[in-house]
Amino acid sequence: MNDPIGCGCSKQDETDLESRIKQVEAAIKEYESQIKEWEAKEKSAKESLFLTNDNRGSVQGSVGFRMSTVRTANARSFAAETDAGCFTTIDPNATSCLRGALQDHESVHKKACEANKSLNPFVDWRDKQRVVDYMKEEQAGYRKESERLQQELQKMKKYCSLDKSIRWALERAAADRERLKEAYEDVNGLRKVLR
Repeated sequence: MNDPIGCGCSKQDETDLESRIKQVEAAIKEYESQIKEWEAKEKSAKESLFLTNDNRGSVQGSVGFRMSTVRTANARSFAAETDAGCFTTIDPNATSCLRGALQDHESVHKKACEANKSLNPFVDWRDKQRVVDYMKEEQAGYRKESERLQQELQKMKKYCSLDKSIRWALERAAADRERLKEAYEDVNGLRKVLR
């Protein structure tokens, strides 16, 4: 995140970021509401309520609806998922402006997965997860995503306000740093092989 290069300077990139920020804020608020509702259900039932496909779908439907009500019409959005085996998949078409935030969000799920997954690959660890704990995990993922989105938007605004020649010089310097990093890794790899 110390890289001064903005993820893009197009109006579409800005629209995508601003729309996703609004969607994420709506998701966080909806999860807050859902958490209170499910905690009341547990208190009434006097037992923990565990995640099922049905109640997960119900919660996700509610959150998805809230997110759709604030989404900017022409904003692009991309999917990301962490499966029961703790493997994360991010839509390969995700833009550089959104990819990092999606990775940050999924890192929360990956960490929870790795801490709780079963040794049996046919068992989904979420089957033993409380609905409330699932929602708190999702909310934490959206909070982490929100932080990254805000950082990307601020960086974009600063970067894109620079003169094009300065942006070009910064991009060239960043590309040079990346090439040096790759060369260093190549040399280290050869050094290890030759030992």
